Amino acid sequence: MKLFGVAVICAMLAACASSPPMQYYTLTEMPAASRLTAPQGMEPIRLDRVTIPTELDRSQIVRRLDSTQLQIVEDVRWAAPLDETIRRILSNDIAARLPPGAVANPNEPFAGEKRQSLAVDFSEFYGDPSCAVTLRATWTLKPNGLQGSEETKASPQGGCKGAGSIPEAMSQALGQLSDLIAASIAGPGVRRAQ
Repeated sequence: MKLFGVAVICAMLAACASSPPMQYYTLTEMPAASRLTAPQGMEPIRLDRVTIPTELDRSQIVRRLDSTQLQIVEDVRWAAPLDETIRRILSNDIAARLPPGAVANPNEPFAGEKRQSLAVDFSEFYGDPSCAVTLRATWTLKPNGLQGSEETKASPQGGCKGAGSIPEAMSQALGQLSDLIAASIAGPGVRRAQ
């Protein structure tokens, strides 16, 4: 009986030793081509809420294989909660596209100053087997009621080298979304700041 127990422990240790190492990823900010001008007297914007599909709200990176099947990649994980990372990167990307001071830091406590509240709800934000990412999101800016429904697509520049290439494409898609939101906030007749 002792030999059986030792054999089981050895088999478990061998299985652990052969497991691929965990890889951790994050999203990165995408630089803006240039800054837009904001409407005169615009109150600062704060990205107060980001929601993502429940199936993405996990530490593992999730790939969409087809219209009904997802793959949860066990050894490729997010370094921090995905919704918090998206909120930080999206806020910074929008801030890089609007004039300095137009976007409030989402992590600073609200001190009661006048501001506009931005909410972004993602209905899709998946990479596929080729690491191409589709992003679909709606956003609302209150109290002025400005809103939009956006779709962006991106692929990793170096091609797909496994699920670890998906965060790069997701970062690009967030940069594209930031371009669209910033252009809508800046309004018609958008001008590039000098």
